[in-house]
Amino acid sequence: MALSLRHSLMLYGLAVVLAICGMAAFLRSAPPLPEKMCADIVTPMDVISGRLVREPQKSILGLWTCLREYKKDNWWHTTFGIWLIYAIFKVFGPLGAGTSMVLSILIGALYDEAAEPFMNYSLMAHLLGVSAEVLGGWGGFLLSKVVGREILLWFAPEKMQLVKDKMDKFEGSLFRYMLFIRVSPLVPNWFVNYSSGVLGMPSLYFLVASTLAIQPACCMSMCMGGLLREFGDTGLDLMMFGKRGAQMGCVMFVLSLPLIPADDRAAYVARAKRCCGFGPKHEKAA
Repeated sequence: MALSLRHSLMLYGLAVVLAICGMAAFLRSAPPLPEKMCADIVTPMDVISGRLVREPQKSILGLWTCLREYKKDNWWHTTFGIWLIYAIFKVFGPLGAGTSMVLSILIGALYDEAAEPFMNYSLMAHLLGVSAEVLGGWGGFLLSKVVGREILLWFAPEKMQLVKDKMDKFEGSLFRYMLFIRVSPLVPNWFVNYSSGVLGMPSLYFLVASTLAIQPACCMSMCMGGLLREFGDTGLDLMMFGKRGAQMGCVMFVLSLPLIPADDRAAYVARAKRCCGFGPKHEKAA
């Protein structure tokens, strides 16, 4: 039976409340944080209010300084707590939009276990980041299957039409579409999770495509976290992060080229020719 918009919003709100209660219960049961090192760290409510995105440098440094000490005596609580918060904010994407990069950098800074010998890259950190990103996104996918249709059609009809049009251009190749939309900057990551659940994407396609597409971004975040761990309080250079982000964007663009539908690719080429003075008007004048 299809849910009404009102019932969908009520169930979504209930899921948010249960997630907050679960996080609160976990935090209450965990050993206390060292007060001296953790006096001004970012809380989950600060993430919801946007402080983590507004003050990324201060937020990451504060969390890293606090949690590196806490992790020495409370490895399991630290690891599960960071993973849980990361995954929950992926499930409720709009509430934690923009936090994935910060949390994955933090994971890269905190964990150097199981490092491969050639580049000293932590496979433990990579596994934590990828699993939280993919499984948290899958949680949003499953939640949207149940309550998302009416909410998305009411609040974001244009974006829903956009992803539906793109999906139709792949002529039934749902996995190819899923891989394209995951690496494409057309819509936010959380909206990809939610809309895929509504549009009937198979879970296996969603999980495999998400796992493949997240690898370049995860590697970049873990390397940034490793730099923070190596250089300490002076290691967080946001200008360098911006350059790394641009590099990642170029990589994602190159990866997405083979996935672009033929009609769209032809339209992009024609537009590029017009911008360079080789469009129809120029040819006619010649």
